[in-house]
Amino acid sequence: MIKLVVRAVMLLLIAVQILAACSKDTTVVTKSIKYENEKYKFSLTLPSKWRDNFEVVELKHEDVMAFRFITKVGKGELFRVEVWPKDQWETKGIELAKIIHISKIGELGNTVYAFDTPTDVQYDPSNQEDKEQYTLLKKDIEQIKISFEVRN
Repeated sequence: MIKLVVRAVMLLLIAVQILAACSKDTTVVTKSIKYENEKYKFSLTLPSKWRDNFEVVELKHEDVMAFRFITKVGKGELFRVEVWPKDQWETKGIELAKIIHISKIGELGNTVYAFDTPTDVQYDPSNQEDKEQYTLLKKDIEQIKISFEVRN
């Protein structure tokens, strides 16, 4: 009887190992999203979970062009990439960086690229869906910032 139980356990272990070895990898590989701006010659890499969860809104103020990355739910701003004339960055941008969350992330010729994050809450705390989407995407902002590239 004991031999029979030992054999049954051994067969079960062997069967589990064979099944595990034969099983297919069902991991879904999703590609990241490449945001490219041909006109202003920069790109960013966004995680795949951002797909269908954000949009980019262009905003021009004086000579500074801003690309606002906002959530689709609630329209909360996650970050901005700003394109500054170099002379204006040196006179206004550097001072601005001392008081808000903006930093220089690149330069090409007479153009300075800056990265800006909000200084206030960008979602309605009573709207759970809005809060969850914003919180989920916000975790990736530093990684996105590091992915910034200027192209000639």
